[in-house]
Amino acid sequence: MKKRIFIGSSSEELGTAKIVKSILEKDFDVIIWNESIWDKSIFKINNNFLSDLLTATLKFDFGILIGTPDDKLEYRGEEKLSARDNVLFELGLFTGRLGLEKCAFLIEESVKVPSDLGGITLAMYNSKTLADKIDGIRQMFLNASNTELNFFPSSTLAYAYYENFVKYVCEHYVKNNGFIYHETNYSDCKLRIIVPHKLPNDLNLAFKKIQNDIGVDKLSFSANGRPRNVYVDAKVINGKLILLDFPTTLTGIDYAISNHLPKDFKNQTADYNLIIERELNKFIATLNKILAKNDFDRFVEIVRS
Repeated sequence: MKKRIFIGSSSEELGTAKIVKSILEKDFDVIIWNESIWDKSIFKINNNFLSDLLTATLKFDFGILIGTPDDKLEYRGEEKLSARDNVLFELGLFTGRLGLEKCAFLIEESVKVPSDLGGITLAMYNSKTLADKIDGIRQMFLNASNTELNFFPSSTLAYAYYENFVKYVCEHYVKNNGFIYHETNYSDCKLRIIVPHKLPNDLNLAFKKIQNDIGVDKLSFSANGRPRNVYVDAKVINGKLILLDFPTTLTGIDYAISNHLPKDFKNQTADYNLIIERELNKFIATLNKILAKNDFDRFVEIVRS
């Protein structure tokens, strides 16, 4: 799934925004905020502008704001060209929500740059350098981390899931060279974590159906630091012990969406489905990163079902 880029500009410079979009849309799903004639428009008729803009920051991975010489201002006795106030407002809003590495200010070189934009990626362009500057932003976005914390808890859930369950299974496997299952020691093991393609209303019931289809037993073991035994589903397949787990903690993503975007959550909109897929991917990416850091990635596999 392509990551989503929000492009904001003044209506006078829609042509520049379309050039930016044409260069980036091979790698990203790019939406210009004021393309109101298209179905992908962010702002709907009769909706509050600021409310829509705040909601938009929750639906995108990156933001590009285009600063062009639309207005004149008096600065220390000299007349300067300045970007529109609404563009600067949107830049601050998206930077605050997404972080510095996820936003860029593509600004025409004749425009006065506000002094308080320190730390924000500024790409100063003219007609000859525009394409190169856009490509630089493209590379920055492609290299951006996928495991940052945001208003949806996917990355946090992955860390908590690892610390409270996955870590204990991995440590037991290493310390005991496997697991004892039905009085047989299996050194050839794999922990298979099943992540759904969508989040159903009852995630526990959905996972129960998968368990019934596979046909699993419960395996338990004690772990240091845990007052109770750790339980995990298990099944022997072709002589290998497969441990299976279904992270029901993922319901936290749905809960967060219902609070931040209640209309999308209630109506199961296309934006809701995009956010679900994006956050499930972030959960997986974060968990894979933790596993690799602790050298457990060969023992654990994550599959979609």
